[in-house]
Amino acid sequence: MRKNAVPVILMILLLAVAALPAASISRPAATVRLIRNTAITMDQLESEYSRYVAMGAPVTRMDVLDTLINDEVFLQGAERDGVTISDRQIEQLYQQQKSNVQAQAMQAGQTVTDAAFEAEVMNQFGSVDEYKKALGEQYIVNQYLMLKRGNELQNVPMPTDAEVNSFYRQNQQAFFQAENVKLAHIYIPKNGNATEDEASLRLLTDVAADIHSGAITFEKAVSEYSQDEGSRNVGGDIGWLSADNTAARQGWGNAFCDEVLSMEPGQVSDVLESDMGYHIVRVSVHNAAKILSLSDPVSPAETMTVREYIQQYLYMVNSQNTVNAALQSLILELRNEAQINIIYQEQ
Repeated sequence: MRKNAVPVILMILLLAVAALPAASISRPAATVRLIRNTAITMDQLESEYSRYVAMGAPVTRMDVLDTLINDEVFLQGAERDGVTISDRQIEQLYQQQKSNVQAQAMQAGQTVTDAAFEAEVMNQFGSVDEYKKALGEQYIVNQYLMLKRGNELQNVPMPTDAEVNSFYRQNQQAFFQAENVKLAHIYIPKNGNATEDEASLRLLTDVAADIHSGAITFEKAVSEYSQDEGSRNVGGDIGWLSADNTAARQGWGNAFCDEVLSMEPGQVSDVLESDMGYHIVRVSVHNAAKILSLSDPVSPAETMTVREYIQQYLYMVNSQNTVNAALQSLILELRNEAQINIIYQEQ
């Protein structure tokens, strides 16, 4: 397999197949025989070549043909050695992928319906059947590699301390943490009615005065007055705001975010107006901007340290390199066993 040709059966296909002239459909570009004689046609070659070009990959048609041959010999080898997948298993993989996407969306406070998932699959793959085919082929790749090269795949080296330290030195600026604060709020949203919004502002102004005078605690005021259902039962806690949080700035506005970021730990604000509504904010932690050390958490809300993050990343790199080496080795073995006739000639 050539270095600049990515195995099609390992990649997510994002672009629709280009239409081809009818005259090229029956013309073979190559034939592959391991357990059966299979022709790779010119229409397949042109389709895949167009796909790579659209993605900006610097490949020739011969590179792409080499990849198609690798794919075919790999799948024939897997079938010969008993690695297959049923329609029922493919359907289970599809449902599992959909559930995973929906669960991840829910964690981010979003909803992905079955219809929305299917629409995105069709947008990226052209059809649900093509997506299911890709899932099935990926399953076969994983299972066949484990069958034939399992020992290699299970011996992925852990990164050394020297490798971790070297990566950190070379990428130190990537671990910059912007100024950030941990905050809680008492919140009443704007509804667009000037009279009602003015009443909300007056109410929170009085509440802020009571908090500052000691007539009511911040926590009690949260439970009695805040209309933020997500934070009202946790003392108004809404987590962390960092100076580079563009989503927060788009939602609340720069002025509000900058006012909050100027507060000191333990400080309770007067009423602050954001683009969304009115807030009384209490800041509990205020961290200055800095380059994180290896022992620092990767973010204020995380327990994973920079060291642990780099270790995980480098281990993933080692894992991918191990998989690639095992795949190249197995494909070379299969190609040596197969009868391959390349008809196409690069012009």
